[in-house]
Amino acid sequence: QERSISAVPLPHCSGQRSEPSSRLPQAESAMVSFAVLLSLLGLLGLSPVLTAAMVASVRQELSSSPSAGLLEQASELYQRDCGQVRVPGAGLDPVVAGGPVLKDGFFSVACVKDYMLGHADKSGDGKFEYAEGALPNVSIVNYADVVAKEDREPMTPAVCFKFCRSVPDMLFFGLTQGRYCYCAPYYKQVAGDSSECDAVCEAEPTVACGGMTKSSIYEMHQCADARETLLADSSKASKVLEELKKLASKVMESGQSMQSMAGTLQKSFGAVGDTVASDLMQSAKKYAGEVLHSGEAGLDFGKQMSSSLEAATAELGAEETAAKVPKMEGHSEKLQALTAKGQETAESLAKVAEEAEPAANGTEATKQYYPVMYFVDKAAEDMPSTCGGTATRKPLVSSFDGCATACDAEVDACSAFSYFVSDDSGLCFLFSKLTSATYYTGCAPVFLQKSNTTKRFASTKCMAKLEDYEKTTLKPDPSGKCQGCLKKVTKADRCFGEM
Repeated sequence: QERSISAVPLPHCSGQRSEPSSRLPQAESAMVSFAVLLSLLGLLGLSPVLTAAMVASVRQELSSSPSAGLLEQASELYQRDCGQVRVPGAGLDPVVAGGPVLKDGFFSVACVKDYMLGHADKSGDGKFEYAEGALPNVSIVNYADVVAKEDREPMTPAVCFKFCRSVPDMLFFGLTQGRYCYCAPYYKQVAGDSSECDAVCEAEPTVACGGMTKSSIYEMHQCADARETLLADSSKASKVLEELKKLASKVMESGQSMQSMAGTLQKSFGAVGDTVASDLMQSAKKYAGEVLHSGEAGLDFGKQMSSSLEAATAELGAEETAAKVPKMEGHSEKLQALTAKGQETAESLAKVAEEAEPAANGTEATKQYYPVMYFVDKAAEDMPSTCGGTATRKPLVSSFDGCATACDAEVDACSAFSYFVSDDSGLCFLFSKLTSATYYTGCAPVFLQKSNTTKRFASTKCMAKLEDYEKTTLKPDPSGKCQGCLKKVTKADRCFGEM
């Protein structure tokens, strides 16, 4: 069966990673071409002798080219790693699962009807079909014949590779019928039907594990880059962890600030009987709890990432031996999963941080807003005021201008906001519709106030967007005919006190 070179996937290392290795890049490129050539010749069913003759001819043609030296390096690398295509005795010795790691990468080769599956099982269930004399005294090794039933994992290419990579003299593994795995020193394509490899893997339904009569064939190789891979994974995880911790800390600060201000303000307005303002503070305390929970979850996950990074760093100090490869790969796999989840967590924290305490952008948006009392009784427009209504979103920590900017951002939704000052920050509540307002006439004039309360009294205001209420009034209408008017306006001949 004729196959084009472009139809054969190029090899890569470390269990389906496609990043190029930095080790002898040109020589490895030539090795890939050399390996592909041998694979193609094997797929054509040519004898080992004829294959060797054809390869020798190609080598002779290339020996005079500028790449001759690279070809020699590639040939040596290939012979060391993949060249023992037909090793007498391969697969005949007893196999124990989980032996020393001999390969650290694999790539897809073909979907074929493999002669080896039906005729090269010398010691397993297919031993009575073994083709004596037709094979160079080799055998495939079946996953199910070696791994106890209770220890078997749902099949995927990675599971099969994990098993076959420790079986001596095996260069390929095959998957068939969605769940059967076998290791082979080589594969041999024979004529088959027109079916394809379309049987989905047991544990990976987006990947095919052969077909009912054909095998998905994978080549295995040794790149010795487990340490290099772990180093790259550790570096990426460290960057994600740094961003995660920064965002989690920011969220915690916003939550703590909101909780503290809401608690103080609730006591103050509760003491003067402003139940609407007191209820707003209760909603802020509740949301602050949610914000803090998000921050704490982020910090806890950060500790988990830190612990895994410490373990990986300790492993990086060791020499990359066959015994160390599974451990390094295990650390890489764990870090990759944690990094992916860490990125998701960081994105979630960024949203919480922006919702709880939006970044100030200095737009001077407050110029568009007037005190709510301007639309009720202009004589009281400079007095501190609070209000209630239909909230458009959860409370936020912000400056006075930041509160107005947040209202502007909710186009056609927000028309007013109530802002409360506590110490050097403030709490903001956005409304689409106002239903009540309270204004305080008992607060001392600004020039008589103490410095630490001046900003608090002067900036605690309910503000309405001028363009939404211009040429209208919010004064309560006893008849109830005014749909946009306030339901209730309360004059408080007192102040909400020192806080």
